Amino acid sequence: IKGKPLAVLQYSDAIDGGSSAIAVSYEARKLGIKRGMRKKDMMAISPDVRTVVMPHHRKKADLSMFRAASSEVMAILAKHATIFERASIDEAFIDITANVKRMIGLPINKSKLHKTFVAGYEGTQEEQINKWSDHVSGCDHHSYDYKITLAAFYVNMIRDQILSDTQFTCSAGIGANKIVAKLAAGTHKPDSQTMIPPDNIPALYQTINFTKIRNFGGKLGTAMQQELGIQWASELVNFTQADLVTKYGDKTGLWIYNIARGIDHDPVKQRALVKQSACSKNFPQGIKLVSELEKWVLDLAEELEERLAFEMTDNKRIATQFTTHMRLKEGGSTSTQMPLVKCDLDHIVASAHKCINKKLPSRDGCYNDVIFMLSICAGKFVPAPEKNNIFTMLRNKESQSSDKPAPVKDKDTKAQLNGRDKVSSVQSGSEKRPTLSGFFEKLRCDIPSSSRATSETPDSTDQPPAPTVKTEESEACVKENNKNSWNSLSEEDAKLMMEPTEGSKTRCPVCNKPVLETKLSEHLDFHTALTLQRKIESEFRSHDNFASPKRKLTQGKKSNKKQKVFFCSK
Repeated sequence: IKGKPLAVLQYSDAIDGGSSAIAVSYEARKLGIKRGMRKKDMMAISPDVRTVVMPHHRKKADLSMFRAASSEVMAILAKHATIFERASIDEAFIDITANVKRMIGLPINKSKLHKTFVAGYEGTQEEQINKWSDHVSGCDHHSYDYKITLAAFYVNMIRDQILSDTQFTCSAGIGANKIVAKLAAGTHKPDSQTMIPPDNIPALYQTINFTKIRNFGGKLGTAMQQELGIQWASELVNFTQADLVTKYGDKTGLWIYNIARGIDHDPVKQRALVKQSACSKNFPQGIKLVSELEKWVLDLAEELEERLAFEMTDNKRIATQFTTHMRLKEGGSTSTQMPLVKCDLDHIVASAHKCINKKLPSRDGCYNDVIFMLSICAGKFVPAPEKNNIFTMLRNKESQSSDKPAPVKDKDTKAQLNGRDKVSSVQSGSEKRPTLSGFFEKLRCDIPSSSRATSETPDSTDQPPAPTVKTEESEACVKENNKNSWNSLSEEDAKLMMEPTEGSKTRCPVCNKPVLETKLSEHLDFHTALTLQRKIESEFRSHDNFASPKRKLTQGKKSNKKQKVFFCSK
């Protein structure tokens, strides 16, 4: 089927009353086939179009093959980028500024600009490159036009490696920021790349509908189209900053004014993993029965649990926020968020039902509105805590202590236990209470010996995963890959191209403050210790014979002797 007009259907015709195409090959697009068309509509346009149906799991299209293919390509992009930002399953932004700086001084070689176009130029690809090469040959090595040409060399090398390693083709756009780079990437498809010098941005805008600009495709773009009466991106420059600020506010108005001139201050952010994992199901006929939706909630929860388990084992991170999205007949689109305590099936199902019931009440086994779409999503990922730190150990102890004891059926035994409880409740200050140091000594004993005694051989199954480090072997692999892919670079340049970036930050799920990902486990230990201190003080105040450690004793005679205070713990 390679090279043939092809469309991928989400379902067969027998499911959900027919299915639409979720992917269309470029050969089919040339015939007028578009994504979202039904099979019968595609066959009416061209009977030569071939269709394939996605594999299914839990009565849903299984996209695991797409995700696996995406991971292969993203791994190559991340290896060759100074900063790598994954935008979606098939799109990413990479910052190669540092890589290009190390290439300054290389001669301009037109053979390394194959399948490269220049935005704003007319004619064939060869004519565009010949014209551009003549222009760049007279430029200084520190000019932007020379640097963007080096960037085109580098991106072409990356695309060649993707094709060689995965057999996948890809398109690319090369520009000064994410807005213009994304626009350039869509101008020449498939298997091509387009560079856009700043002076050529006005010419590119004349050929692009302004709703194609990133962030203009939603409600903001629709409102601008109605209020400003524009269609092409080049028409945005006709409005002054004052006009845009008056209509859309200071922040949005200034942002639109800059975008109209090809200016975007949003940098490429380091993000190699997805921000959230979501599972959804569309109901073309709509559902209203609670029992029917419960089945789908369970199926979606099972799928989400599998993906969160993958995030835990492969990426060493856990989700802390749960979200449901619904599209209703009367209520429109609605969503609800809540914290995600655990990532197991029971908690996911319970969280989903809680969010659904909050927005959509039911009566007599039916919801008050018809549901056409349901999506459950887990996000706000944080690094998974280590197995043997204080946070996880105390959380496990609390979950164990919260388990209810087995009921006592024997009457004599129950009476004995009740009598013992009464005696202990009568005892007061004479009762021996553990000190704070004694509690932590017990806590220390609870820690597995493999993590305390360095002389013993630790069990690899009980140890936290080792952090990723840059070894000599990995440096050698990077050097060899750069050498094979780009013969014009020196060994020193190839080594410097893959310098690690600064550690990224995440937000603490407890206090919502930004914390380095490498320090999150230590930060959670601080919250655990603080919570423990408050529990101890609370228990201390609950006994009449003991005063609070934060205030002086006021009852009884004062003594010159030092007062001894013991902290108690459960």
